[in-house]
Amino acid sequence: MVLTGAAGVAVAGCFPDAGGTWPLKGDSCTDALARTPVEGSSAVVEVRSDDAVIVDPTTQRATIAGEVVEKMLAAALLELVPQGNPWAVLLPDATAATRIGLKVNVLNEQCATSVALTKALVASLRTWLGLPAENVLVWDRRLDELQRVGFTDEAVGAKVVGTWRSAADRSGPGYGTPTCGTVAGKAPRLSKILTELTDLTINVPVLKTHAICGVTAALKNIYGIIDNPGDYHQNLNTALPELYRLPPIRSRLRFTVLDALIDVTTGGTSDPPDAVPRRLVLGADPLALDSHALTLADALRAEKNLGLKPIDRGAMGWLQQAYEQGLGTLEYRLTELAVPR
Repeated sequence: MVLTGAAGVAVAGCFPDAGGTWPLKGDSCTDALARTPVEGSSAVVEVRSDDAVIVDPTTQRATIAGEVVEKMLAAALLELVPQGNPWAVLLPDATAATRIGLKVNVLNEQCATSVALTKALVASLRTWLGLPAENVLVWDRRLDELQRVGFTDEAVGAKVVGTWRSAADRSGPGYGTPTCGTVAGKAPRLSKILTELTDLTINVPVLKTHAICGVTAALKNIYGIIDNPGDYHQNLNTALPELYRLPPIRSRLRFTVLDALIDVTTGGTSDPPDAVPRRLVLGADPLALDSHALTLADALRAEKNLGLKPIDRGAMGWLQQAYEQGLGTLEYRLTELAVPR
């Protein structure tokens, strides 16, 4: 399917049970979140439109309809906040002066966060919050990866930036020093786009199945924030919750808009897309959203009638670990919407 139109002094730190030596930590790394499960349920909205993606029956080329995606986003926000300014409710501390980042995922150039959805988000934020264009940054780990799938300032109506320009050119904002200590014996450095250039972030991942973690959505998208994601794959079930728990990450990621317009549901995270769900999924609780992402991915796999097994829950141990650490709830109240042409 082709898509047209992602050092210091050793001291006690954030996670004293993680082991290893701890670089000097700043005040922003103070972890006051209780490590106890969150009870109750969280709202998740799934919106679908059969007109959101048009697939040519001859070439199988898929084209995303930007104006339909705008309507889908608006409908989902209205469902979450029936009256008034939706972003003022969803991001209560945001003002016209707030610097907002949109953390997309463009690692797989064949199945990246769509430019159309990102453009719709930028327009919505600017309209409702009165943000100037320079106060919105669309970003991922590398600028060249963003550009190869069509992310430009003109295309999205905001500044597009990578933590690095490319693998060979490490100019750009870069990564900070590892001020929050170690996770699983390693000291991750966080993108300065997250920690210095923006005040809060909207997480905009794309739905994909993954050989190691089962499914990627809200939590897994943070691997594009750290400089050493390769250190956290074999131990992902325990490392991913600890990484998300880091206060500079957890305190800034406020809301998730999952791009489920064109997805990978039977292969790995770098494989070509194999499904066209034509959906967006929105929620403030990353665990509730990821729980639904898992259910949605299983349903899409079953629709293929290929005898595929459900996604291995053993690979999803990180979701339960995150719940036990108080990062969100696994229970959710789902609202499903259909947006006509």
